[in-house]
This record gives sequence, structure tokens and C-alpha cells, in this order.
Amino acid sequence: MLRVTLKGLLAHRLRFALTGLAVVLGVAFLAGTLVLSDTIRRTFDELFADANAGVDAYVRSRDRLETQFGEQSARIPAALVARVGEVPGVARYRGRPVVQGQLTFYAQLVGRDGDPVGNPAAGAPTFGLIWDRFPMLNPWTLVDGRPPRADDEIVIDRKSADEGRLRVGDRVRVLSQQPPGRYRVVGIVTFGAARSPGGASVMGFTERRAQELAGAADAFDGIAVHAAPGVTEQELASRIARALRGSGVQVITGSELTAENQSGIRRGLSFFNTALVVFALVALFVCSFLIFNTFSIIVGQRTRELALLRAMGASGRQVFGAVLGEAFVVGALASALGLLGGVVLAGGLKVLLAGFGIDIPAGGTVVASRTVIVAFLVGTGVTVISAVAPSRRAARVPPIAALRDVSVERTGAGRLRLAVGGLVAAFGVAALLAGLFARLRNGLPLVGLGAWALFLGVFLLGPVVAGPVSTALGWPIARLRGTPGRLARDGAARNPRRTTATAAALMIGVALVGFITIFAASTRRSISVTIDRVFRSDLVVAPKGGGFGGGFSPRLAQDLAELPEVATAAGIRFNIAELDGNQTFVTAGDLRALSRIFDFNVRAGDLLRLGPDELAVSERIADQKGWRVGDRIPARFPTTGERRLRIGAITGTGQREGLADYLLSLAAYDRAYTEQLDFQVYVVSRRDVAPAAARRAVEQVVARYPNAEVQDQTEFKRAQQAQVDQVVNLIYALLGLAVIIAGIGIANTLALSIVERRREIGLLRAVGMTRAQAKAAVRWEAVIIALFGTVAGLVIGLFFGFSVVRALRDQGITEFAPPGGQLAVIVMLAALLAVAFASFPARRAARLDVLAAIATE
Repeated sequence: MLRVTLKGLLAHRLRFALTGLAVVLGVAFLAGTLVLSDTIRRTFDELFADANAGVDAYVRSRDRLETQFGEQSARIPAALVARVGEVPGVARYRGRPVVQGQLTFYAQLVGRDGDPVGNPAAGAPTFGLIWDRFPMLNPWTLVDGRPPRADDEIVIDRKSADEGRLRVGDRVRVLSQQPPGRYRVVGIVTFGAARSPGGASVMGFTERRAQELAGAADAFDGIAVHAAPGVTEQELASRIARALRGSGVQVITGSELTAENQSGIRRGLSFFNTALVVFALVALFVCSFLIFNTFSIIVGQRTRELALLRAMGASGRQVFGAVLGEAFVVGALASALGLLGGVVLAGGLKVLLAGFGIDIPAGGTVVASRTVIVAFLVGTGVTVISAVAPSRRAARVPPIAALRDVSVERTGAGRLRLAVGGLVAAFGVAALLAGLFARLRNGLPLVGLGAWALFLGVFLLGPVVAGPVSTALGWPIARLRGTPGRLARDGAARNPRRTTATAAALMIGVALVGFITIFAASTRRSISVTIDRVFRSDLVVAPKGGGFGGGFSPRLAQDLAELPEVATAAGIRFNIAELDGNQTFVTAGDLRALSRIFDFNVRAGDLLRLGPDELAVSERIADQKGWRVGDRIPARFPTTGERRLRIGAITGTGQREGLADYLLSLAAYDRAYTEQLDFQVYVVSRRDVAPAAARRAVEQVVARYPNAEVQDQTEFKRAQQAQVDQVVNLIYALLGLAVIIAGIGIANTLALSIVERRREIGLLRAVGMTRAQAKAAVRWEAVIIALFGTVAGLVIGLFFGFSVVRALRDQGITEFAPPGGQLAVIVMLAALLAVAFASFPARRAARLDVLAAIATE
């Protein structure tokens, strides 16, 4: 039977090659993601290990808040530096204890062309820090110039210098939470061997200027300490902890600090890695339908061959093993090629990351044993599992089938299939809706399970409707294209199981593309409606490039408010807090000024009198939680730790209406967070001032802040929608792999059907069908199959889109707006894709030798 397996592979090598190509693509995407992830991990592990090599102990505040966007913590008094320096075991350098206060804060460099360097709103961060005086604590390598000695001097990283076309001696502007300042570049540095840490833009300042820019007078984020010879880092950390007992600080070792830094980088990139793995698994899921269909048809075409094996004494188990062995070999070879392709693809993914501003330092490619094992297990597993059902069907071929011609495929849809398919689809819908609407801590796994089950259920139910639907879809083609159209319609309707299996792969791809298209259009529409409803300002000052990082100095809003052309100008701030045990966004600003711009529709309490220990909540949240004015709720902030806030007001508007569910006063925000940056500034001009004059005055002030741009209502709306489009385009590019695999499936199935209908096509050619008509029949059959899969996919995509939009209603996605024009384009593109991938089978059908085809048994 081993020889039978190998001969079967050789005899059908082209068919198996097409199947294997789909597996190669899916495995390559998965392996490439794992290779990139491991490469990043090792590169940054080594980078931080080198950077923190001199830090043996680190002192920091106990008040910290770990969020999905990183860790925020309170600052510690600068006076602790002297106390740490007195601890026995601290190293000394030139007579001074090696103890250095450290600060990290928002700062953005302006390049030679006047544009800001980097985009913290949509890429790697831009920040400033204190230039360490002690070489054993300083992770930076000075490659040009000297360290900063005066408060108007800075050093910058090599990547920022190249991007901004800056060199030592240049005068530059730096943006921070303070008014813009001018500095002289005195040095250029690298982070170890990297031009910058992860693509970030970094500036090093003197200690005094860094504290001023960070708003941290006499305070630091932490204190780095180097141990004297013979003192272990654990001993030093223990001694410092005893000396600072009661100071509200935490002391960790350098090794623990390094581990946290490494973990932070991995967390920062985990979403990207997870997203790539999900898209790879989607591609492999689509691939499983292609494999199932290919083996089903091959088993059907080899019925007589398999029956002869049974007649010669082969058992059903041996036949099952032979066919499954073919699948194993195809899967193993494809997995090996996919693994090699993944190593190459990892470089492309690295370039994709760089496009988002995340620069991965150069380092050797890491192919871990885990990657090899996962690639082979997943690739081979998907192939073998997808071939189990066809293999079982092969094992049940009776020996008597060798004595007669048999049909390639049973076309009926049994009651068992109907019942099982209905149950699986119903379970998928229920799981999907439960994951979206049930108030679970993490409903995403249930959503994923529901989507998978729904696809599987539709696939099982497909043969029930494939025949009638294919006939209906092919009716206009038959009327317009004559004989080729009728042959195409009959070919698609003849074997509903094969048509369903072929269309299923495209159905999944179209369903996901359709869902993303519908969700994006609904999001854009929701943004438009919300802005029209709540936008009462004449102008908005927003970050260039969009996104949610970075910000402006509060001085910008103050300067705008002082303009004679402006009636009101108010900035808003965003951050994360833990309220009532859940992490959520909070918004803050000058509530008196904001109330002149937005109608918060206060239902209870006094919004304008919120104190530093109070907050306002939306009516929707208050109703859900059973809160009233005067209630106190547990809250946790980075700088103040855990405390209880009093509800001072309840507003009739919230996130659903495009505003905020939680509001803080500026006084409360200043106490809770170390960084004070306005994310946007809203401007209302005076009624007696022409809009153009008001805008000119605002733009003159904003010109001092190159990271900001002035927008009116239409421009603001367009900018918000553009952010949605950017994400959608990336998803389209990643989903393209699944659609390509679906196209390969159509080509593979049609190529196999040509072999199946070799005699039929030969007879048609003998009675007068031309080669052009043969090609047209195959192409139109591909179009019908593609339309069947596309229609099913769009129905599922509409269901997904409607469900998700309804689930996100409270998050501000309130409008369900399926774009008819874009969905029509998807249908046309699917048809064109089918025609493109059907070209090879069509040419093969047209080139059949008529006499040889007629002689085929």
C-alpha cells in the first residue's frame, strides 16, 4: 500500500501541487509571523540586557497602573537620590555614588524642513529623557558630538537625525507639554547597535531641563543604581529597600527591570503578532475546504481503481491509510516549503512594521524549534484532517464497483446532513451573538468559535441549495451566451457538493471582506452623524496624522483663547483609569469652557463644580451600575493609587453620543497623571468675526506647533474617517491571502472537473463545439461558482456587520450602513477573479484531443 500511495501521488502530481500551493501560502504566513516574533524577542532581549547591564537596582513608586497601552506610575521625590547614595554597597565613580535619577516624558523633535519627526499618534513614541552622567548606567552610545552640558543643549538618536536631516550644531525646536523651545544638537547617539529603540524618536536633556519639561520639579520616574564590586544586585536591592522603608517606593533588581522591559516590548507588539496569526489561521481554514474538495474529486475519479484494490484483497483500512498517506505527504512537503517561505516573508513583515513607524533593530533571523513544530503540525494537520472524510469514502468503495462505471459524486443532500448543518449553523449564530451581546469579560473567543461554526454550518447546508441557486444564477448566462452558458449552468448545478466545497473557500473570504467593508462604512457613517450632532465648534486643532498618541502643550489652548477673534477655546485630554474594577478611558478638560462647546445635558448634580475627588458619569453608565449623585466608587490612577471618587454629576450624553462616559476636572486629572497634554483643542470664533479671519488667526498660533493642524467640520470628519480607511486597507491586504487561496481552489476544482468530464467534452467537440466555446463554458462555470460563493459570503458578511454594529452601539458605532456600491464591486471582482483563475482549466479543456477524449472510459 505504500507503493500505491507513492504512485498515486506521482500520478496526480499536478493536482496535489495546486493543493499544496495553498497550504504553502497559509503555512508561510503563520511561520513568518512566528519567525518575526521570535526575532523581535531575541533582538530586544539582547538589546535591553546590554542597555541595563550596569543597573543593579532600580527604585520606583509603588503606585502604578498596568494598561493595554503600557505601564504608568507615580514619580518619586528627588531627595531619595541622596539617601540611596548613602547605602553601603553602592559603587562610586570619581568620588561620587553611581546613582542616577531618571525621567521619561513626551517630547517631539522638529526636523530641518519644519515637520515633526516621528508620529506618536500612529507609530513609535517620541520622548525625552535625562542624559545619564555615569557611563555604567547609560545605555546610549555617543557616535558623534558630546553630551549635553547646558539646559539649551540636547542629544538625539541617529534615526531621528537621519529622518530630520539634522547634524551636530543645528538649532532645532522641541515640542513638549511646555511651550515649544529651541535647542542646539550637541550629540548623536545609538541605542546599543540600533539607530533607535524600536523606531522611537529620543532626545537627551540635562537633568534640570528634563524636570522642567516633564513638569516634575524635584521628582523622578525612578532611580538607577550600580553596585560596588563584590555586591550582588539582590543584596544591593535589599539594602536600599531597608534604607527606604516607609517611603512608598519599590526596589527591584536590574535583572527584574530588564525582564520587565523585554516583556513590555513583547506586549506592545503582541496585538500585531496576534492579528497576523489570526489572518494566517483564516487562510488555513479556507485552505481546508480546498483540500477537502480536491481529495473528494480525486477519490471519485479513482473509484474503479480503488475498487480494484479492494477486489485484489486490500482492506478498507488499507485504502483509507493509502489516501490519507497521500494527504500526509502533501501536507508535510507543503509545510516544509511554507516554513522556508515564512523565513523570507518575515522580512516583508518587518518592512510592514517599519511602515507603521516601528523600526526593528538589525539582528539575525530566529527560526525556533517551536516555529518548525507548529508549521509542520498545523500544515500537515490541516491537510490530513481535511482529507479524512474523502479517505473514509474511499475505504467504503465496494469491490463490485470495479465492474461498472460509477458516478463521480453523489448529488443528494441527505436528511442527516440537513439536520447536522442546521444545528451547527444555529450553534454558530448563538455563540456569535453571545460573544457580542452577553456581558462577558472576554467574548472574543466565543465570537471566533461562533464564526467558525457558522461557516461550517453553511458549508454543510450548501448542497441543499447549491443546485437551485446555481441554476438561478446561471439562467441569464445561459440566455445570453447560448450553448456555453447552458453547459456552464448545468456543470455548476450537476454536483452541488463539489460546487459548495469550491464556493465555500471564496464564501469565507468574501464574508470577511464584506464584513470589514460594511463595518468600515458603518463606522464612517457613525462618525459623520456623531460629528454633525455634537460638533458645535467652528474649528478643531488635531494631531497631524490622526491616532491617539502624542498631544499638545496646554499653552496652545490658552494662547488660542486669548485671541480677539476667538470666543472659546478648550482642550480635552484622554487617559486610562481603573473605575469600579474595570479599566476604561476618562476624559478631562476645562469643564466650564467645554460646556459652552458641547451640550452635556446634565441630568443631576453640578458639572461645573466638580472637585479633584469627583467625576461625572453618563446616564447610561449610571443606570447600568445603579449609581446616583453622591455615591463613591473605587478608582485607581497611576499617581494616586487606589482611592474613592464621588459622583458629582450625571450627564445625558456619553460615548454613544460621541462624547465621554467619564469626565474629570483638570484639577482631578492633574493629580491623577504625570503628563499633561491636550489631545484636541476645540475653538469657537466670535459671532462678529468672519470664519476666514478667525481661521487665519488660529493658524498663526498653531504654526508654532508643527505637530498640530487646524480643521473645520468637514476636514475633521474626513480626517477621522481616513483613520478607519487606513486600518481597513491593511486588513484588505492581509485578507488577500485567503482570497487568493479561494481562487486556487476554483482553478483546482475546474482542472479536476475537466479530467472528470473528458469524454463529455470530447463528444461535444466532435459534434461541433469550438475551442472558444469550450473555454467559455469553463469560464462561465467558474463565474457561477464564484457568484454562488460571493452571494453566500455577502449574506454572512451582512449578518456579521449588523451584529457587530449593534453590539458596539454603546461605543458610538450607531449607524448600520452597508455600502451598496462597494458590495457590488466585490461581486464583480469575485467574478473577475474566477475568470482569471479559470484560464488554465479553460485552455486545458480547449486543447483536449477529441479522439483520445472520446475513447476515455
